[in-house]
Amino acid sequence: MNACRPAARLAAALVAASLASPRARAAGDEPPRRTTGLAVTPAQLVVSVGLPDLFGADDRARLTSGFVTRVLLRVALQEEGSTEPVALAFQRTEIVYDIWDERFRLRVTRGAGPDVHLEARTADEAIARAAVLWSFPVAEAARLRPGAAYVLAFRGDLNPISEELLADVRRWLVQPARGQRRVGTGDSFFGSFVSIFVNPRLEDSERQVRFLSQRFDVRELRTLRTAPETHP
Repeated sequence: MNACRPAARLAAALVAASLASPRARAAGDEPPRRTTGLAVTPAQLVVSVGLPDLFGADDRARLTSGFVTRVLLRVALQEEGSTEPVALAFQRTEIVYDIWDERFRLRVTRGAGPDVHLEARTADEAIARAAVLWSFPVAEAARLRPGAAYVLAFRGDLNPISEELLADVRRWLVQPARGQRRVGTGDSFFGSFVSIFVNPRLEDSERQVRFLSQRFDVRELRTLRTAPETHP
């Protein structure tokens, strides 16, 4: 699946902007703010943002080791004043280096959707594809209340190593409404909003990045008449 050049240029801009953003603070502090690209289509709220700081220098060098690198990106839509997320969404990516063809092969999966197979020539390109949410659907547009203030909470995990976390992802895949139903008090995939985004367990993965989007009202967002491209 090849991307057009304008999409690739915009993805690079998102990555560059994210590199200048502060890293998440120590567990227990409120995550930092990061400006994200937000828009609504006739059907969905979509977001575009880069998380390249999920990869350190050692992580980047390890991409050519032949071992699979896994990236898990999670998003929660939160209405200010509420104690639970309105909607949850996640994207999983696997990166492996093909030593014979000298290129990186990626498998990207959004929620319960189909796998999308991509290729990258360089480690930087592989990271740009894996650590980016591009026109990423977070919630049905009809679920956003005009006049209400919302915020998106993001969490990226590099190489999740918690069996419990991976099991939770598998359980979420079989839930109804393809991951877009409202979360009740009995739903534990993301845990509570506070515990998973403000004070996550550091042993869940090798590296984590957490941040919050800017506050927004759906009336202030750009409206897209057609569905945007889904991968840079």
